[in-house]
Amino acid sequence: MGDNLKQVKKYFLLVLMLLLASLNFNLILKRLSIVTGGTQGLALIISNVLNIETSIIILIINVLMLLLSIIFLDKNTVYGTIVSTFLYPFFVRLTSNINLVFLNSTPLFFLILITAFLCGVTGGIIYKLGFSNGGISLIPLFFKKYLNINIDITYFIMNTLIIILGIFTFGILKSFYSVIVIFINSIIIRLILKRKRL
Repeated sequence: MGDNLKQVKKYFLLVLMLLLASLNFNLILKRLSIVTGGTQGLALIISNVLNIETSIIILIINVLMLLLSIIFLDKNTVYGTIVSTFLYPFFVRLTSNINLVFLNSTPLFFLILITAFLCGVTGGIIYKLGFSNGGISLIPLFFKKYLNINIDITYFIMNTLIIILGIFTFGILKSFYSVIVIFINSIIIRLILKRKRL
């Protein structure tokens, strides 16, 4: 019974973090065109270039990465990835029309700090649970499993490369904000992963 309760708690936290991440994406990241890397960053870039709904792009990337995780990762990670693969794009679509008016008058610097904190907390907790939020965030798990490279280091490098792509789409200033967000959220992820328990 204790193991079942732990599993329920893990999946509940996973769903909660995915919902929070989707709210962060729609309310701040997408609205400000801040490419913080990951699947959502790629989705913003592709959506801007091809004019395709971001939730559809996220779903396509997630399904492709799910297939790779089935081949290369353990079954518990795959189970969590299955949930993330379909639930995160669903939450992105579900929360796409929410608008919190007070965010319109919030200074940009505070929005950047808020989104960095939310990215770090949601990503860190999801990784700490042994899951990922799907998509290309699985790549750090591949590197950890097969090359023993820390998740936060791979996460930082991968997302920096995506930001470089973002420079050509949204400009240098937005990319500068993205670097700040990634730097802060990488620190938060590392702190969460170093904790013994959640």
